[in-house]
Amino acid sequence: MNSKEHYIFLDVGDTLLTMRKPAGEVYFEVLKEFGLDGSKHPSGYMERAFRKAYAHMTRHPLPDHRDKFHAHEDGSEGWWRELLGFFLKEIGSDLKPDPIFQSIFKRFDEPSIWEIDPGFYELVEFAKERDLGLGIISNWDHRLKQLLSSVGVLDYFYPVIVSAEFGYEKPSPLIFQEAEKLVGLSPEKLVYCGDKVELDILPTRSRGWTAFHKHVEGDIRDLRELTAILKKG
Repeated sequence: MNSKEHYIFLDVGDTLLTMRKPAGEVYFEVLKEFGLDGSKHPSGYMERAFRKAYAHMTRHPLPDHRDKFHAHEDGSEGWWRELLGFFLKEIGSDLKPDPIFQSIFKRFDEPSIWEIDPGFYELVEFAKERDLGLGIISNWDHRLKQLLSSVGVLDYFYPVIVSAEFGYEKPSPLIFQEAEKLVGLSPEKLVYCGDKVELDILPTRSRGWTAFHKHVEGDIRDLRELTAILKKG
């Protein structure tokens, strides 16, 4: 049972964790291990191909913001395996997805792929001093908790609400209602920080949460700035 009187929730992708290199480049690194010759492709080609494949997979959002990984008949692995097939077609490769898939899928579980926001541990200390709770609400696949454990931050958070497990993704009000229920607090006692206005900022502010947009042109640029603002408040 939660004993905190106020709570800070974070998004994960591009808020708590950022990839050290674009996803398309990670795909390319693995594909080279399977014999792909990418020397003829210009810089940025693989990332553009990945973005096209991702756009194809998300071109028809599910009703009521149901989560795409949760709804896929083969779960997170099935969804990403299907994306890999489109990616290989986009780059004109005749490599088959099945022998490659697990290598790519597991590569994104490696801590070396990810960078923790440089202000995170300052936020942790601030939360400890003020007796504030820290939680996660993220649109992510079923691997998120394992990833957070691998990079050494899982134990700082409760609850960790993952869209693939919950069944609905942001901006569904259901996922934010779940957070309110789990911590037993009303919206005015909750803070949210994320990088996407439509998914993170608008839905939380509409519920009465205090929300901060992490972006170079947003409210804050890193979690250190979030801590500084909260200290003043």
